[in-house]
Amino acid sequence: MIISGNNVWINEEFIPSSIVIENGKIKSILPKTEKCDIDYQDNYIIPGMIDVHTHGYGGGDASDGNPDTIRKWAEYLPKEGVTAFLPGTVTRSEERIMQALRTIAGVIAEKPEGAQIYGIFLQGPYTSHEYPGAYDPYLIRKPDVEQFKRFCDAAEGHIKRVGLAVEKDEGHRVLKYAVREGIKVSIGFSGCSYEEAVQAADEGVTGVTHCFNAMNPLRHREPGLPGAALTTDALYTEVIADGIHIHPAVINLIGKMKGKDRLMTITDSSRYKGLPPGYYESIDRKVTIGRDGVGRLPDGRLAGCCITMAESVRNLKELGKLSLAAAINSATINPAAMLGIGDRKGLIKEGYDADIAVCDAGYGVVQTYCRGKKMI
Repeated sequence: MIISGNNVWINEEFIPSSIVIENGKIKSILPKTEKCDIDYQDNYIIPGMIDVHTHGYGGGDASDGNPDTIRKWAEYLPKEGVTAFLPGTVTRSEERIMQALRTIAGVIAEKPEGAQIYGIFLQGPYTSHEYPGAYDPYLIRKPDVEQFKRFCDAAEGHIKRVGLAVEKDEGHRVLKYAVREGIKVSIGFSGCSYEEAVQAADEGVTGVTHCFNAMNPLRHREPGLPGAALTTDALYTEVIADGIHIHPAVINLIGKMKGKDRLMTITDSSRYKGLPPGYYESIDRKVTIGRDGVGRLPDGRLAGCCITMAESVRNLKELGKLSLAAAINSATINPAAMLGIGDRKGLIKEGYDADIAVCDAGYGVVQTYCRGKKMI
């Protein structure tokens, strides 16, 4: 199959090209030719987007232990240009987390249609009581290697990323174990000092979870975790780009500090994504979803987001006033590189998976290809 367009994202610029797809891979990239199966003309052809921090969709959550939720989610995500994702569990009891991990592992084994479930993001329960976000502080646990091993076993090796409040991790034992096992570590829901965050980066931490949200503030004499996130070159730094979780000026600050190669946009989507605005009750919380797509608890705390990845890219460019390369890379090659799969995903390049999103000028998704298969 050959797809063509006047705006194909190659080497961080849009150029007229034709993409030859064979056996789910990009076989070659040619100057634009009239001999093609479909010509997307002036639409924008970019690598498929990768969401490394997302918790739910359509009324279901990764922590529910419901396989239909995971299947429906994977089937849906190409509609927003996503070709790979990490379902993210959250702070729950050990029993519920174990059930959720077993369920997701089982669905991964099925290889369902849609976006690839690359692995699992274990966000909780290793958060801090000081910065718990919207989670129940009574379910937060001190990081424990033996418990983490049980989680890894339940997930059948599919945990690819874990969130940690590193200041609660005695001797950074869970951190070091995860790094030895090839699991990426992200610091979040944390009040750790700047110095400890930098030390953790030296020990192998790769990222920071939704910068400025659920962490200590940036102060001129105590830069804390945000200071480390902005100034430590090795760290990939997440941003929720809805313009509400953080101000557009702060989106701009993070983007300029991290540059086009270390910024990652995420949805942090909740179970309410895809549902109309309104009041909802689930097992563990009561949330009102506003017309702005943001969830809020009764006390006003933010509780997840309903933004899409394509909208996030748009907002990085338009609200955050960042470069096109920073915006697109943050949803494509940067998350791929953070996960260690930047040699086969995240770029439109010969030999890479044919994961491709086609967007119109308003960042609406026209078509998505998952490993060469048309999804919409």
